Amino acid sequence: MAAANCPETPRQKMITMMYLVYTAMLALNVSAEILQSFTTVGDSLEVTNNLLLSKVESSYQIFENAYKNDEGKVGPNWEKAKLVRKETKEILKYLDDVKYEMIAIVEGKPATEMRELIKKEGYDAIQKKDNYDVPTNYFIGGTEDGSAGKAIEMRKKIEAYQDKMMKLCDDRFKPQLKKIQVDTKSMHKNAAGQELNWQMYNFYHTVVAADVVLINKLKSEIENSEYDLVNNLYSAISADDFKFNEVKARVIPKSTYIIQGGTYEADVIVAAYDSRSQLRGEVRGSSIVGDSGTLKLKFGAGALGPQKYKGTVYVKKDVGESPYEFEGEYFVAAPSATISATKMNVFYIGVDNPVKVGAPGIKTEDLVVTIGGSPGATIKKDPSTKEPGCYIVNVKSQGTKAVIKVAAKIGNQTRDLGSQDYRIKVIPKPTVKVGNYQGGRIAKESLLAQGGFRVAMEGFDFPVTYQVISYKVTFGTGGDAEVPLQGRGSQFTPEMTAKINKLRRGNKVYIEEIRVKGPDGEKAASNPTIVFTIQ
Repeated sequence: MAAANCPETPRQKMITMMYLVYTAMLALNVSAEILQSFTTVGDSLEVTNNLLLSKVESSYQIFENAYKNDEGKVGPNWEKAKLVRKETKEILKYLDDVKYEMIAIVEGKPATEMRELIKKEGYDAIQKKDNYDVPTNYFIGGTEDGSAGKAIEMRKKIEAYQDKMMKLCDDRFKPQLKKIQVDTKSMHKNAAGQELNWQMYNFYHTVVAADVVLINKLKSEIENSEYDLVNNLYSAISADDFKFNEVKARVIPKSTYIIQGGTYEADVIVAAYDSRSQLRGEVRGSSIVGDSGTLKLKFGAGALGPQKYKGTVYVKKDVGESPYEFEGEYFVAAPSATISATKMNVFYIGVDNPVKVGAPGIKTEDLVVTIGGSPGATIKKDPSTKEPGCYIVNVKSQGTKAVIKVAAKIGNQTRDLGSQDYRIKVIPKPTVKVGNYQGGRIAKESLLAQGGFRVAMEGFDFPVTYQVISYKVTFGTGGDAEVPLQGRGSQFTPEMTAKINKLRRGNKVYIEEIRVKGPDGEKAASNPTIVFTIQ
């Protein structure tokens, strides 16, 4: 730009104009890719919403069938479900009308015409996807807080609908419903850190393509909450039911699979009977006195194989006792353990190797798990989960197998349950890519768009992450040899980006000495050299 006291020459003005046009063309190129992404997402959401509608209608059909079978019991909640269906259809139609009205205004065509065109061609039918002035005026209405446009109207209708749904749902479901409803009342921060309300955050200065995706997303969230609400209303019909048709003795074993030397334990209860009942029982020739309406059974597990028993429980009444027969069975097994690496059938050096250990019929807290064989190998309980029997193994060197041994505390004894050997391997070298490219011919714009590297573990299923830490880039432009540019991290340096931007067709880009770092330390990539030819 020229100073105020030095007016621009015609040549300077021409150069400035060319620069502005060039910048706009670059911006338009990136914008087109983003707009296409919005179009794809918008079309996908349409498909998803249609599938959700079918899913919800299926729930209503099941609900209606239940109502026809038992009108007295199902009727009250079916009436609520019908209100949910009516109100939801209205809010979804309203959101659709807003969407097509906005598109019609932008395109300068009737809403009905645009609706039919989009049904046939998808959102590619929208010609002015990048227009943001008209949508902003439509949704925000020229206000500073969005208090006068279509967005505030839409927000109030959504809030009114969601308030009605809260009143219709079962009290126990209200906290869950609140979590899955559209949040229109929270404040949001934009990229500059400024706090904005719902309408300004979502609809101020946004392009048509983004607005279409957002409205479809709102519909999806409403349909999901409708589905959960209707199913909750259906399940609430029988949530408090207590069903029984006769009085019978029931055996509730703590386990039917017993390790030899252990103990079989079970509770015998009288179903649907007062817990204050005084019980006594006879089983295997022994007499047992109950406590709080329950008989406690304990049998020694000596002989192996299936074991059966029968007995009688006597319920005391005002006059005499009533006998109820019961029977049960359990299986006594020899001690054994199951040991499995949950990710692979080997252990890898330098990473956490998950292992799960269990033994049928034995509590995990009674297991004693150790590791040996490989020098420096360790095993500990997995701190990332509360699931029983989960361990983490770390190994340090190849050449020997790691051996996991399992024992169990049974009574006053510790019994060996078995062991499992595992091979030890080094994690293979990862493959470095520029986007999805590993070299070859590439457009300059595509190379610039990637911006750097990503690391892939080709054919390796173990969840491990590597990052590029260093590399060098040399440019072959047909002239004198250039000094390589050194890079650290996974992104091209500004100097590299500038160099790439100046390349011409046929020029070469040599990326060499690529090194990566992962949980097992620093290493060279499996492809330490990548060569691109600009096309």
